[in-house]
This record gives sequence, structure tokens and C-alpha cells, in this order.
Amino acid sequence: NTIGYDGPISVEWEDAGMDRLLGAPEALEFVRRLAFDAPDAAFDAAFSTQS
Repeated sequence: NTIGYDGPISVEWEDAGMDRLLGAPEALEFVRRLAFDAPDAAFDAAFSTQS
């Protein structure tokens, strides 16, 4: 937000010992607390060549 970036964002965590069904919701909760505006489209749609 500070620099005006409005493209897609991806989040990953590296914890080989954590089950993804536990880790993904935890990562999502963390990201939602950050100062990011909600996207207008799904991640894959950001790469669509159609307008």
C-alpha cells in the first residue's frame, strides 16, 4: 500500500513439520491482519489476458 502496488500477492510458509490444514488457516489469519486491501479478483484472474 505504501508504494501503490496493487498486483497479486502470494504467501508461503516453510515449516515442514506443520500439517497444511493447520498451517494454511494460521497463515491466512496472519495476512488478514496486515494492511492489505482486499483484491478485486482471484489470484489466477490477475494473469488473465482477457479484459
